[in-house]
Amino acid sequence: MYLSNTFEAARPVRERRRSHRFDIQCRARIHIGRRHYAGYVHNISRTGAKLRTISPIRRAGTVILYLPDLPPLKCELCWTDSYNAGVAFKLSLSAREFRDWAESRLAFPAGHKGLECTFAELPDAFHS
Repeated sequence: MYLSNTFEAARPVRERRRSHRFDIQCRARIHIGRRHYAGYVHNISRTGAKLRTISPIRRAGTVILYLPDLPPLKCELCWTDSYNAGVAFKLSLSAREFRDWAESRLAFPAGHKGLECTFAELPDAFHS
């Protein structure tokens, strides 16, 4: 028995995301149909986000995502594993809108009473 191509170099996996994700933990309200979920954004880009919910998401549907200081975002539920979900925004945030929103999260010092979001990462590429 022979195995073909056992030493062939692995091909790089193509990234499916259109925008770089930033690790931002932020409170979120998530509406899917008539169901409402409390949760958090785990990471976010101009085109989508990974969400964590307190109660499991049990059905698919159009998602309306409410984040501090942004208008409601209409999204498509891409995947879910009960307490985590990935959503794609139906309309991408503009670069300026996303940058302004993300940078405003940095304006609060750690431990600030009104803090709703924190950054885990903000690479230099964000500012270009």
